[in-house]
Amino acid sequence: MEIVGKKSQGLSVTTLKDDQTVIISFNDRSLNFYVTDSLKESLKDTINSKIEEGFQHFVLNLDNVKIIDSCGVGLIIVANNVTSCRNAKLYLSNIKPFIIKIFEIMRISKHLSIFDTEDDALAAIKNG
Repeated sequence: MEIVGKKSQGLSVTTLKDDQTVIISFNDRSLNFYVTDSLKESLKDTINSKIEEGFQHFVLNLDNVKIIDSCGVGLIIVANNVTSCRNAKLYLSNIKPFIIKIFEIMRISKHLSIFDTEDDALAAIKNG
């Protein structure tokens, strides 16, 4: 039996060279089982290639994300692991309150740098 799922709409990537920062926004409303496989490779490739270019800070903007499941949480954990293993830093922004609650229930929020807005994350990067 073949599972027919929605194809991911991918990522939007913005670079801020002066701050060695990459802003990555998810274009999907849902980070779930159907889209995370393709997103995982795309996200890892983006982070690794930008680290090779000298970028050290990565802001994941989840403003578009309305729904997340365990696969989506796993995607966030993968991004966190890739950045920390490469001596880079991951910041999360624009997360819906119920998604933050999921992170708290799963006890992973203490391992993530979470900011209310993208501007708050960028300010934290500038202030060291």
